[in-house]
Amino acid sequence: MDKLILFLVSFVFVYLVYLITVISKVDRNDNFKNSKQVSYFKNVHKIDVDKINLKTFAHVTSLCNALIISLTVLIIQIFDQLFLKMMVGFVVLVPLMLLFYYIIGKIYKSKEK
Repeated sequence: MDKLILFLVSFVFVYLVYLITVISKVDRNDNFKNSKQVSYFKNVHKIDVDKINLKTFAHVTSLCNALIISLTVLIIQIFDQLFLKMMVGFVVLVPLMLLFYYIIGKIYKSKEK
């Protein structure tokens, strides 16, 4: 039960931080359009950001990022040693990012057509 609460708290916290810092500012400026995250989707998945709704895309990526970070936090809580937590966290974080970004890229590439 404690791990579920930790997962939910970290998920909500990360999503709210992303909501306040990024999503609320998407319509007002082009910083999100020029961010590393969007450029990854443009370069790797060849997504034309002019054809998609950036606000919805920002929400999807923020939910995805919150899920990735929450799952990583949940997994590293299994281990006791700090060094082991850092190593496992890195090993878990990178494949989760690649997997979820691949899924988002495929979904938005199909929506673009």
